[in-house]
Amino acid sequence: MVRIALLALMALTFGCGRSDSLIPVSGTIKNADGTPLTFESGAVIFHPSAAGRAANGSVDENGEFAMTTTAPGDGVQPGSYKVVVQLWKNYRDHVLAVPEAYGDASTTPLEVTVDADHGHFDFSLEK
Repeated sequence: MVRIALLALMALTFGCGRSDSLIPVSGTIKNADGTPLTFESGAVIFHPSAAGRAANGSVDENGEFAMTTTAPGDGVQPGSYKVVVQLWKNYRDHVLAVPEAYGDASTTPLEVTVDADHGHFDFSLEK
């Protein structure tokens, strides 16, 4: 009985695997010269560099995005992330609108640290 009470107290104190410390994250993705990218559909994905949950967001026609971890626009857990950008000129034919290196966490040159002071990121992509 004491064990059950202790487990219940720990669950209330530390939560049940969900994070209440999400930080709203938004930003833009553009060409290196500042012009908008041309694409049919796209997403940006924040892959945690260490432990944590990945977050993703749809990229609109203006290159703007807002990140989601569990509910639309809820944000990202604080931490360091590799940023994956997957923009498709033609999704059906798998034609990318950005260099392939941006589309994988192991090759993307984009990295960010999300914290209370850093929740907006503007990315300029080289061709």
